[in-house]
Parts: sequence; structure tokens; C-alpha cells
Amino acid sequence: MKYMFFLIVLVVTIALNGYVFIRGWQVLPPFLLPKILYSILFWGLTATFFVRMYKGDAFSPSVSMALSEVGFTWLTAIIYFAIISLGIDMLRLANHFTGFFPSVVSENMTVAARSTAIVVLFVVTGLLAYGNHKFNNPVVREICLEVNKQLPDGGIRLVLVSDIHLSSYINGTHLEKYVEMINGEKPDIVLIAGDIADRSLKPLKEWNISAIFKKIDSRYGVFAISGNHEFYGGEREEIYSYLRSSGIEMLLDSVVTVAGGIQIVGREDRTNRNRSTLSDLMKGINHDYPVILMDHQPFGLEEAQNNGVDLQLSGHTHNGQFWPGNLIVKMMYEIGYGYGKKGDTHYYVTSGVGLWGPKFRIGTESEIVVIKLKNS
Repeated sequence: MKYMFFLIVLVVTIALNGYVFIRGWQVLPPFLLPKILYSILFWGLTATFFVRMYKGDAFSPSVSMALSEVGFTWLTAIIYFAIISLGIDMLRLANHFTGFFPSVVSENMTVAARSTAIVVLFVVTGLLAYGNHKFNNPVVREICLEVNKQLPDGGIRLVLVSDIHLSSYINGTHLEKYVEMINGEKPDIVLIAGDIADRSLKPLKEWNISAIFKKIDSRYGVFAISGNHEFYGGEREEIYSYLRSSGIEMLLDSVVTVAGGIQIVGREDRTNRNRSTLSDLMKGINHDYPVILMDHQPFGLEEAQNNGVDLQLSGHTHNGQFWPGNLIVKMMYEIGYGYGKKGDTHYYVTSGVGLWGPKFRIGTESEIVVIKLKNS
């Protein structure tokens, strides 16, 4: 699965870069020097992305950070350049058949094309600046849910975090901010729904992530599950061991009872094809008390409903990270983001506080979710 993911990224990225390169080449002045400089800059930036994608964690933190900032920013820019270029090409095709362009454009196509290219460059730069601001300013999303079960003090305050993707890119500096936000919500229970590490253990140790996680102040503890990214670097057992040393209780196909009866069920990510079935995990559950399920990827939602789960918490989708990814996520998942309900089972799929790759949120938000669970 992980190799297929990287193959898809490779093919799509090369195709998008090739398309944008050709469209940019066509608006350059008819001189050799600008075309040479354009080619060197364009493919140099493209190469930066691939070096970071496939070898980024092998470098020192500072080099890896620089590769990430340049490479992932370039990837996002290329996506928007490609979308806008495609829109322009569709307009040109329509004009070919209808001639609706005004004469000032049709009689000066070269000038119009170069002017458009400059405008597009400014638009994409503005989008990236906005998207990076959104990523760097996560929101706290608060929802209130009712269950007809016994709860300590009539209610409990959960803080849900997911998809941090800790690496040399999203690092200890970011985590310090996230932990401060978590503690500001005075949680009874902190739940981390997978993809804590992006792939490698190395940057977690370099940034002393363990010491930062230990600062989380949660009344009944911090509980986490695996995500698909913990499987990608071949170090998942080492990552789990490190997280346990950070004061996090890893629920890997296991159940824990806290707060006088609340049962938290943690599933291994579905990347593990040998993970336990939910029905097996639910054996021995006392349904007089709330049952909270964490399952990283929000597939097969009916399982939770059929097994009497009161609340399922998931992540993984990032809500597409940036437009139009959020539209794709909406088509892929029954609940791709936000709250939903099936029967008596509540669901929340978070967009995550971190993300994979580009540090941009356009049409989506980085979030920490506070869930007030109370008696109905």
C-alpha cells in the first residue's frame, strides 16, 4: 500500500509539473537565456520536492527543514498553477469555437498571455500566504454530545487530536504550541487518533518530542492509536515504544476503562490487515457505560453502530488539506469531515491539527476538537 501511495505521488507530480512547465515555456520571451534560466529553476524546484519526499529524513534537521519548505511549497504551487492553466485552456478552446474574447485580447494574444501569467503568479502567491497562515493558526472546535449512559459528574471533557505528522517539518516547535492549546482546554481525557509520527523516529528524538508530550495535563490520561503513517517507515514498534515513554498509552487493538467506567477502544490502523475485528474487541464491554472507539480511517462506519459504540473518533482525511482536496474527500467518505450520527452512534472525523507535506490550509482548517460528553 505504501509503495502504491508513493508511486501515485510520483506519476501525478511529474505529470502536473510537465504540463505547467510547457504552459510557462509558451509565454516566455523568444530568447535563449530566459528559457535556460526558467528550465533550471523549474526543474531544480521539482527535484527539491522529490529529494525531500524520498530522502528527506536522511539529512540533518536544518537541511531537511529547508528541503521541506521549498519542495512542499513548490508542490502546492504547481497544483494551483495546473488548475488555473487548465481553466485558461478551456476558455481558449471555447473561444476557438465561439470567438467570445474581446478584440483587445484576440488581437494581442501574446501580451494577454504574459499579462495573465503575471496575474496568476500573484494569485497563487497570495493563496499560499493565506494557506500557510491558516495552518499556523489552528482553531479549537467545540461540540456537545449526549449519551444515555452513566458519566462521572454527569459529563466529561474530551480533547481530540489527530494527524500531527511529527517530522523534521512539523516538529517540536509546533508540538509545543499544540500542547499549550490542549492544556488550555483543561481536558479530562486526551485522545490522539493516529498519525502521530509522519514516518521516522529520528526527528522525534532529535526534537526531544517525549519531553513535550509529558507536558500534557489530562485528568485521566492520554490515549492514542496507530495511523497509516506509523507503518510507512518500518519503525512502528520503535515509535510506539518511544510514545509510551512520553506518557501516552497506546491502544493497539485494546480496551482501557477510565473515569469510573468509560471504555476507550483503540483499533490498529487498517493498514494492518491482521488487526482484530471490532466485535472481538468489544467482548466484555459493559454497555451501561459509554463506549468510545478510536479508529484512524473512517471506513465501515456501520461497524461501530452494529457493535453498540456510543462515539467513534477518526482522522486521516485532513479534510483534503486544501481545495479541491476537500471536495474529493467529501466524495470518498460517508463522513469525510465533521460530525455525523448513525442510529445511536455519534461520529466525529477531525481534519487534524497537522498535515502531510505542504503547510497550507485553503478551504480547510487545522483543528483541535473539544467534545463535551454529557448525560441525555
